[in-house]
Amino acid sequence: MSLLIQTPRLDLFPCPPQAARTAYGGKRQLESLFGAQIASDWLSKEARGLITYYAQWLEHDPKMLGWGLWLLKHRADRVIIGSSGFKGKPDYHGQIEIGYGIGSSYWRQGYTFEAAAALVDWAFQQPGVRRIIAECLVNNTGSIRILEKLGMTRTGIEVDYIKWKLDKA
Repeated sequence: MSLLIQTPRLDLFPCPPQAARTAYGGKRQLESLFGAQIASDWLSKEARGLITYYAQWLEHDPKMLGWGLWLLKHRADRVIIGSSGFKGKPDYHGQIEIGYGIGSSYWRQGYTFEAAAALVDWAFQQPGVRRIIAECLVNNTGSIRILEKLGMTRTGIEVDYIKWKLDKA
C-alpha cells in the first residue's frame, strides 16, 4: 500500500522499511531512497535514530505503515525538511500520539502545522481513531502554538511537559 498526503506545499509519505538499512549510511544513500535531498539541519543523530527505529518496526509489522514516522518533503525545493507522525497504532481507547520536528531553516513558516494538520485529518479518517494526544515542553512556544492551532486542549502538566488532547468530532 502506497501512502501519500499532499498539502499545498508538502508531500508527506511514510518512512519506508528500507530506510533502516541506510539511516546511518551516507546521506546520499538516504536521498536516493527518498528521491529528494535532505535538509542538513534536520538529519541529526536523533533523526537517524527515529528513521532506523520506525523502519525496523515496519519490517516486523507491515501494517504499521502510516502509524509511525512520515517524512515531509518540501515540494518546491524537493528537500526532506523533517518528519511528523504517530507513536504507534491506536490503543484500545482509540488514542494515538502525534509528534513532529523539522530543520531549523524551515521554522516559523507554517510547515510543521501544515503537516500536523494533514496527519490529524488522515488519522481521524482511519477506523478506530477517536483521540489524538501530544506533549511538548512547557517552554516550547512554537509547539504550543501549533497544538493550539490544531484545536488541541491542554490536559495537564507532567514534569516539564504540557499534555494535550483532541477528540474526533
